[in-house]
Amino acid sequence: MPTVLLTGAAGFIGRAVRRHLCAAGVGCVGIDQSQNSSGNDATYRSASDPIVSCDVTDADSLNSLFASYKFDTIIHLAAVLPGAAAKDPIRATQVNVGGSLALLERAITHAVPRFIFGSSTSVYGTAGTAAPISEQVGAAPADVYGGAKRAIEIVGDNLHRNGNIQFVALRIATVIGPGARNTSSLWRSDIFEKLGSRDRISLPYDSDDPLTVVHVDDVARMLTMLAAVKSPQHTAYNTPAEMLTAGELKRTIESLAPETQIELTGRTRPLASLSDGSRFMREFGFQITPLQQSLRAELLRRCNQI
Repeated sequence: MPTVLLTGAAGFIGRAVRRHLCAAGVGCVGIDQSQNSSGNDATYRSASDPIVSCDVTDADSLNSLFASYKFDTIIHLAAVLPGAAAKDPIRATQVNVGGSLALLERAITHAVPRFIFGSSTSVYGTAGTAAPISEQVGAAPADVYGGAKRAIEIVGDNLHRNGNIQFVALRIATVIGPGARNTSSLWRSDIFEKLGSRDRISLPYDSDDPLTVVHVDDVARMLTMLAAVKSPQHTAYNTPAEMLTAGELKRTIESLAPETQIELTGRTRPLASLSDGSRFMREFGFQITPLQQSLRAELLRRCNQI
């Protein structure tokens, strides 16, 4: 059975990827950094056991991990997220660049065939905020987080071209779904978790602000698909995503759950680049789950629990 190393396995996307890999019968070793452990003496167990502690910036942890397992694929999601990266750019660079490079180096040394990198549409910087942007547009990151993602993309692409490893980056758009915790954009989970309640959900946008959103389970399906495909044609893909304005998002939620209060508080941060995922859709025949369908399924799930 193939074995996937999944970093950031306790995170929002990582938990969904882990579920999809297990459902597909793929062996998975999930690692994440524990707040209470440096990861130096972590023990590594099977996919059916809890996620284990490992810091990708710690050489001893990585050496122990690769000495214990032979991996067929690495899905690398561990990262310091944008809000935290802005507050502590040095630590963010140590993890997002240094940790990623250390992982790539171990992958090559131990002959891991494939490295799938969880990148971000942040690599486009301020471009693509009016209309969806494709991979053919040059990346020009405008912050520490996007810069780190782009740096690893460049290194990975070079390694891929040199025949050292098969590298693929998935540039992830705005991810929605229940269960997000370590984020400054809680609305992405609130629209699911508070759906049907009388709680207020605040969207930090103006009504006409455009968004491209993709459900966390769809992102997990894409990453699982990239882990299975033998020879992707490209080293970078945008995630397919649904485009709508904040006003349309508000109206969609209200049409399904009129009792839920949706407030547009006005734009509080720069808009994210809009994702054109046509390349991924064409090459892999992928279709996203429409937002309305995802919200309706969440409402149905809640009704069945009552």
